[in-house]
Order: sequence, then structure tokens, then C-alpha cells
Amino acid sequence: MDKSNLKPGNLRRIKSLALLSDEQLAAFLNHVEVVECAQTATLFREGQPGDSMYLILEGQMRVSTQKQSSEGSLFLRRLEAGDEFGEIALITQTPRTATVEATQRSVLIKVTSGALQKLLSEQPALAAQFLYHVARTLGRELGDLTTKLRARTEQADLFSHC
Repeated sequence: MDKSNLKPGNLRRIKSLALLSDEQLAAFLNHVEVVECAQTATLFREGQPGDSMYLILEGQMRVSTQKQSSEGSLFLRRLEAGDEFGEIALITQTPRTATVEATQRSVLIKVTSGALQKLLSEQPALAAQFLYHVARTLGRELGDLTTKLRARTEQADLFSHC
């Protein structure tokens, strides 16, 4: 899919962009790339350098991580159109914390750290709105992980008293 074929309305499928105006979405499109992934293609692997995030316009992606105690991977989550991933690498430019592969043909919007810096200098209000949504998503995910960790810790405590 060519970026010139994208209309602001197409971007509203993505949760973090849903509330932006047509003008803001058109400006956002000037700072991003469109990436197509074939089914079963690996977009990136855990440990690879990272400086970008992705927004899923179409398709589905699988997120996994390497098991530390044995060979193989551990499924973390499945992402659908409208979801985003790679926020940590975008903000911190650190190695990827998981492997992401397409489970079906997918069309992604790629936001690099360089593009974000340019957006911040040229369209600060738009960048602030986008980053606010990224922060909310990360906050929700951290809250979910904390809840799961707490439940797992409490379960482990129960078994240790048997």
C-alpha cells in the first residue's frame, strides 16, 4: 500500500490516532512510513536495535519472547488492526524486548525516533497528543502486567505455605 493512497479516515482505525482531526492526520502522514509484512514475516527480533514503533493499519501480529530457561519462545500477545507496538524502542532507542511477526498479511505505519523529533519541532501540539496516547497505552499495559505479576506472586506464596 502506498502512503499516497492513505486518507486520514484510514488512520482513525488506529486507537492512538482516532481523536485527531483530518488536518492533524494529514500532517502525521507526512512524518511516517508505510511498511507491508507478508504472512509469517518477522518484522524484528528480540535484542535487535530499535528506534521506532508501529501502528497496525491492517492485519495481525504475534509478539513473543525467548524463554530464559529453555529453547523456544513464549507467546506474549496477539495484536490486531488498531493496535500499536514498539513504543519502548521509539522513546528509549534500546534493543527490542520481543520478537514480532505477522500472522497474516499486514500493513503497518512506522514512526521512527527521527520522525518523532521532526514532528515535535514542526507540529508540537500534534506530537504531544500522539505521545499522550502512547503514554496512556504504556500505562495500561504496565498496570495489566502489575496485576498479573501480583496474582502470580500471591499464587506462588500460597504454594510455598503447603
